[in-house]
Amino acid sequence: RLEKDYLRLTAPPRAAAVRPQPVLEEHVRNLKKMWGQRDKEDSDCSKGTGNVKHDYEWFCSQLKAVRQDLTVQRINNAFAVDVYETHARIGLEMSDLNEYNQCQTQLKELYDLLSNSKIKGSEENGEKTGLENYCEFVAYRIIYYVFLMGNKKYDGGSSDLFKIMLGLTQEQRENPSIAHALKVRVAVAEYDYHSFFRLQDSCPNMGAYLMDYLVPTVRQAALQRVCRAYRPSVEMLFLLPELGFDADLPEELELGKEFLQSCGCKLSEDGSEILTKESVLRESNLNTKSSLI
Repeated sequence: RLEKDYLRLTAPPRAAAVRPQPVLEEHVRNLKKMWGQRDKEDSDCSKGTGNVKHDYEWFCSQLKAVRQDLTVQRINNAFAVDVYETHARIGLEMSDLNEYNQCQTQLKELYDLLSNSKIKGSEENGEKTGLENYCEFVAYRIIYYVFLMGNKKYDGGSSDLFKIMLGLTQEQRENPSIAHALKVRVAVAEYDYHSFFRLQDSCPNMGAYLMDYLVPTVRQAALQRVCRAYRPSVEMLFLLPELGFDADLPEELELGKEFLQSCGCKLSEDGSEILTKESVLRESNLNTKSSLI
């Protein structure tokens, strides 16, 4: 049987219940295919055709069970890396930051383990090393630690980020994903909201999902600076793009106005300007992404 729901182990597992790597590989291939086809499954289910749709909780349970079987068998190879990378990406896509962080932590250990001469030598034979996406996930870690630096519940973000930066080679710094993440760090550190939102628009891979967690803090700080610099008013259509809203889209324009009003901004009678001199800013009370960390 390929499928198995995740259950926390409270005793040594039975050998018959642990799936070997070939079975796990087949199951992960099926999970990837099913995840990529879930939009089609939505359409088929609405028409009364096709298989029953699986939700994210089911995919998460299946992948956690695969990870558990890997851990029990001490499988620490390129396939294990692929499983954790797959689960990390799905977690990012579904805003499951805690599950992503678990995968990220294990990936760091796997990357360190696989970065040795034997594994590197296998690359010459055309075999997967497990390090093909190393730079992509280092970039995610950089952005993640930038986010943690603004989280009052966690005080290790700056030191963890410093360790990553110290360990980067010149070649890694020139990698597009890592170079972009380092620019994000600079933009956040320097309160450069203009660059931050442009970097989010051009973010490679899935880094934009992590940058979404930084948006509320950057946006709030940007609004405070704009209101201090532009007196007595500022044009709405100028301000919203600076805060990461696409003013050309009606729904984004409405969201932007809602955000400004939630922050205490006073609008002109026709709604085209923010009266910065008369506005008393406060933290937005709109729902934003948060972490349990």
